[in-house]
Amino acid sequence: MTKNAQLMRLKKRLISKEGKILRRFVILAIAVTGLLAFGATTASAAANFKSQSFSVNNQGQLVCSFDVSGLGNVSSTQGSCTGSSAAVYQCINNGGKNPAAGNKHTSTADVGTEVTIPVHNGRAQGDIIVNPAGSEGFTCPSGQTLFLVSACYTDISLTVGGATATDAGPICSGPIMVRQ
Repeated sequence: MTKNAQLMRLKKRLISKEGKILRRFVILAIAVTGLLAFGATTASAAANFKSQSFSVNNQGQLVCSFDVSGLGNVSSTQGSCTGSSAAVYQCINNGGKNPAAGNKHTSTADVGTEVTIPVHNGRAQGDIIVNPAGSEGFTCPSGQTLFLVSACYTDISLTVGGATATDAGPICSGPIMVRQ
């Protein structure tokens, strides 16, 4: 074999070995990236509700209570509670009576609250409070005061750390008298 042929043969072997090494490096990099992406997805997908409940407090606000685990090693997570609200407002005179049927107004709106929730050891517990639909500019005549007298919520959705719970409702207050 000539020296030129030997060099060409050695060059092909080096290129071939370098090619194999480069190919192995690329495959390893793709595998590591895939594992990291899968691990991040799995961590957020693992969040689940241990318990959740929905109620209306004496102020007519929706209270979305939760206990979520599987949130991973994070210090906080995002949470939200949304729904459709129907709120009844009424004018009451100084004697505590509703003097006219026209002094009542029902307003409806989509409502919600978003908060940052602290996480301890992969678990978050707490409440998210959602205000009822506003009075939409409804006002009372002189000598009367506006009160929220009832609130109902439907199509409720609670999301904490990627876990979601829903309730079609209605979740309603009893008779309330919240001065506005």
